[in-house]
Amino acid sequence: MTRIYTSCTLDCPDGCGIVAEVVDGRITRLEGHAEHEFTRGYLCAKTYRFPNRLYSAERILHPMKREGGTLAGAWTRIGWEEALDLAAARIRERLEAEGPLSIMHYQRTGSWGASKKLNHRFWNLLGGVTTPSGSLCSGASRAGQTMDFGTRNGHDPMDLLNSRLVLLWGRNPMATNLHLVPLLKQLRADGGRVVLIDPVRSESATVCDEHIQPRVAADAELAMAMAKVILEEGLQDQDFLDSHTHGLAGFLAMLEGHSLPALSAACGIAEEDIRRLARAYATQGPAAILFGWGLNKYRHSAEIFRCVDALAALTGQIGIPGGGASHGFNTQRLFDKSVEAADRATHRRSIPEPMLGRGLLEAQDPPVRMMFVTGGNPINQSPNSLLVAEAFRRLDFTVLVDAFMTDTADYAHLFLPTTTFLEEEDVLVSWGHNIVGGVNQAIPPVGEARSDLWIFQQLAGRLGIGAEMAGTPREWLERLMAPLARHGVTLDQVMAGPVRCPIAPMVPFADRKFPTASGRFEFITAMARPPAGNPDYPLTFVTNFSKRWLLSQMTQDEHPASATVRVDPASAAEAGIADGQHALLRSAVGTLEVEVKIDHRIGPGIVLMPVGTWIKRGGGANVLTEDVMSNFGQMAAYGDTRVRLEPLPTLAGAAPEQAMA
Repeated sequence: MTRIYTSCTLDCPDGCGIVAEVVDGRITRLEGHAEHEFTRGYLCAKTYRFPNRLYSAERILHPMKREGGTLAGAWTRIGWEEALDLAAARIRERLEAEGPLSIMHYQRTGSWGASKKLNHRFWNLLGGVTTPSGSLCSGASRAGQTMDFGTRNGHDPMDLLNSRLVLLWGRNPMATNLHLVPLLKQLRADGGRVVLIDPVRSESATVCDEHIQPRVAADAELAMAMAKVILEEGLQDQDFLDSHTHGLAGFLAMLEGHSLPALSAACGIAEEDIRRLARAYATQGPAAILFGWGLNKYRHSAEIFRCVDALAALTGQIGIPGGGASHGFNTQRLFDKSVEAADRATHRRSIPEPMLGRGLLEAQDPPVRMMFVTGGNPINQSPNSLLVAEAFRRLDFTVLVDAFMTDTADYAHLFLPTTTFLEEEDVLVSWGHNIVGGVNQAIPPVGEARSDLWIFQQLAGRLGIGAEMAGTPREWLERLMAPLARHGVTLDQVMAGPVRCPIAPMVPFADRKFPTASGRFEFITAMARPPAGNPDYPLTFVTNFSKRWLLSQMTQDEHPASATVRVDPASAAEAGIADGQHALLRSAVGTLEVEVKIDHRIGPGIVLMPVGTWIKRGGGANVLTEDVMSNFGQMAAYGDTRVRLEPLPTLAGAAPEQAMA
């Protein structure tokens, strides 16, 4: 048996250090790397089970070409030479006919490996193609916190042990950030407190001292109410406000437009509870705020983050150990971005990810004719999935680089099988902690799977840019890691074991210097009000991450038998739906048949559904979500979707209106 150190590159803040046990070239077991400072020798259940995915009978291990049209056409196995020749010919055809903007490269975060940045290099060397902009995950938080602090930069997770109070604001670490839980437990054992603020009483309530349950999407109102209490009771840090902030007068004027009773009514939290929470936050510090990802899902999400950030500024909880308002980290800060060759792109056009379907259909001069997808499943994960599917259906040619026949695969013409993190060499910089992880190749690629880098190098050779894409993974990683090397961290060190990043602060802004226009923390001074709800759709549709699978990465064997939603008792009763009953869930853009679970932990007026179930299996939360964007940051405003529950039709032959166009 051989034991090989590696790191999980999946789209998760924990970025686990892993030891893979290999027997006769086959992985038999994964365990946690004992010396990883954050993940501490254990893994989440999804990672422990990853060998099942690696060796799944459903995994595609050879190139495939579709004969006939998408959906109806049959897949045929082909060799790599034919597949690469076909892909290169289609790229060349598009370049010559209408130019590079007639091609779109869609890349998401199926892997956070550093080498995936070289995918962008390939397209830039060809002159630049249409690309996505914005975000399906954290665009609003980045925009909001950049306006406040000048950049989004959170406290190191280990700094939580310096906190006396932690507000888990919309964060559910039991499901999405498991290695944070021991730190919260240690903080409580040392006498600190943890408060969950969430419209859903999530699993993480079990590791908290208290649960505050505001109305969904009313977090800004709760934060403004707390700010009013802090100011009225003289609990602010006036020295910090005078010396290190800008725009306070405008923020105070914004607060003046709202009375405490009105804000209390809007967020659904009693005034006495708001006062108690505000006093605790202002006086029981150091106090940390940890944001979750659900807060990103509204038109006014950037403003939500800014209103909560303002609490940290009012109380001077910025730049001190145990304080801060943290959401994540900018992973690009550690790499040499010049390897992407952005200067070689003479053509530039982007389509916002939240508007992908509409953007593809409306693109002109030239239209998008060809799609090349890496690291993503846009038909499943994008808002208004059926419109995205229709846009893909109209494309002339789509190449999908993946390992499984996802919902997006149904609209592809060429399938190129890629490797997993266990079959390739890479480096991981997490967006949830500051440990740089080595990704050592534990086994050779299974079947005929090949890495993204190999695929693009082979295409580059066919398209006349082979020399500029040439190099081993190790050589490219040396180039990418040049900024870290200048600070004494070599690639050899990273590949040998987890290394703390030497340039990542435990406490950001400790020098009270902010890369904003004023050089100070910038207060929000105005907020666009969310649009009024549609009475035809009285419930708010909220999607969350499942503990059982990551986004849409599941096998069909792991897929739940039916799409399931959870709803509060009053909303179910009003719709005439009983616990366990199947019903129709309808939005302005789609309909799903769902099994309804009545759950007292769900806040009023919410329908909660895990994201990632497959459309082809009767799931797909984004069949329902509308393609709208946040006011700042081009973030998908999934949570602005309104829905209604309806009993299933009783007429013979009636069927829900969920179909792939």
